[in-house]
Amino acid sequence: MKDLLLGITGSPYQALQLLDNCTSQLRYNTDTMYGYIRTRRAPVIWAPMVLGAGCHPKHSFTGMMVMNNGLPTVDKLITRGLFLINRCVLCEHSCEDLPYMFFHCDFSRQVLSDIAHWVHIPLSSSSLAHIMHDNVSTRRTVKQQASMMGTIYYLWKERNNRILRVLNPLRILCVL
Repeated sequence: MKDLLLGITGSPYQALQLLDNCTSQLRYNTDTMYGYIRTRRAPVIWAPMVLGAGCHPKHSFTGMMVMNNGLPTVDKLITRGLFLINRCVLCEHSCEDLPYMFFHCDFSRQVLSDIAHWVHIPLSSSSLAHIMHDNVSTRRTVKQQASMMGTIYYLWKERNNRILRVLNPLRILCVL
C-alpha cells in the first residue's frame, strides 16, 4: 500500500496528506481511499443497456462478457490447449467464435430476430456492439433492454447445455 500511495502522490508528504484525507476522527475510511487509488476508465456506450433497470444480474454479467469478448467460445478454448472440434454447437455449420455465435449462426440469428421483432427492436446490423449502441441511443424501454439481455443469456445457456449433453455420456463411459 505504501508503494502504491507513493506512486500516486509522488512524495511521502503528499502520501500522508492523502491518508489524512481518508481519515475522519481517527477512523480510516476505506471507501475514500479506494476512490483515490482505483483506475478510472471512460464509460462505455453499452453500459446503460447491459446494466439497465430490469436486467437480471446473470443477464447483465453475460452481456458484459459478450461486449468484452470474454465468453469462452470454442475458438478461445482451442487456443488454451483444449482439443475440441471447432464447430458451432447451436447450428454445427461453421467455426464458433463470438460474432458467429450471435450473428451468423442460423439458430441464434433466428432467436434474436424473433425476440427483437416481438419487442419492436429493428435488427439492422450484424454486430452486437452496433445493436447495443442503437438501443442505447434510441432509449429503449426496460422491457426491450431486458429482453435483449435475456436472449443473449439464454442463447449462451443453451449452447452450454448442448455441450454438457454431449459430454455427459462420455463421463459415464469413463467411470465404467
